[in-house]
Amino acid sequence: MGILPNYNKEGPGVYVDDPKHGPFIRFFQTYASKFFKLCTTNLMFVLFNIPSIIVACLGVVYFLPQINDVFETTKFQKYLTDLGITAADSSMSSDAASMQIYFLLVLLLVMFVVGMQLVAVGPVQTGLSYLYRSFARETPTFLWSDFTSSVKSNWKQSTIVTFISLLVTSITVMNIAFYANVYSGKSSQIFSGIFGVIFVFYMCIQIFVYPLIASVDLKLKDIYKNSVLFFLGRLLPTMGIFLVDVVVLLVIPLVMLFSFTYAGFGLAIFYYLFFAFSFVHYLNTFFVWQQIERYIIKPQEIDEQSPEAAE
Repeated sequence: MGILPNYNKEGPGVYVDDPKHGPFIRFFQTYASKFFKLCTTNLMFVLFNIPSIIVACLGVVYFLPQINDVFETTKFQKYLTDLGITAADSSMSSDAASMQIYFLLVLLLVMFVVGMQLVAVGPVQTGLSYLYRSFARETPTFLWSDFTSSVKSNWKQSTIVTFISLLVTSITVMNIAFYANVYSGKSSQIFSGIFGVIFVFYMCIQIFVYPLIASVDLKLKDIYKNSVLFFLGRLLPTMGIFLVDVVVLLVIPLVMLFSFTYAGFGLAIFYYLFFAFSFVHYLNTFFVWQQIERYIIKPQEIDEQSPEAAE
């Protein structure tokens, strides 16, 4: 698995007490049993990804006006004024209100980009994926030692994935921006839509990459190959997981931020610090581990138990 052995650990253990429970129930059982550890891993993710948050913020501020010029600050202010959107606080000017809304929009998109691992510190994400995989398997887990062990074992592949994600994200978004805003023609909307679909598919493939690095010993090209095969083979479930990710990272905090004003802002910050990222990444890793068990581990065990293997 690419992880140095720890002889102080107990054996691999078993799944929850009732083996008849399906993945849905097991997910919430394991999530509840590891809730406080997951809050800790969420905070670890945020702290270790501060550089990613800064990079994502710069990228969002740069690319938003490229995709649609209404997101230029002056045009955005005029756009909100034309819509009749004003500040809830009567003492706040319309310019200040529009900048506040712009800031909240950027915050949402930055958290989404980082949460979907498009801009993330790869070794950190692999280390956390190893912890989440251990939670899913219900094996004894030591947060810091297991995390650092996985980071040390997989930092090269994970670092390469970091730069691949940055490159693919930048190129795809630039193409979306070009066809949506710069290039004018009948086919512009079609090409912009195509690159939008490619971007969604890439985010779905990215769901598999870090858990696979943390779980199996494969070359990076085989990691991506298996990620694509898993995505295509489990297309509908993967799209379902992706939609849940979008709801958790984007829709729920959107409601918080734009429904409860300052209280909602504080609630959203708490939500991002202790819940959103770990829930999404644990859900993703739990789902990926089910596929690894079903399509890699069990067929391997059957082969090893066959008479031909025994001979």
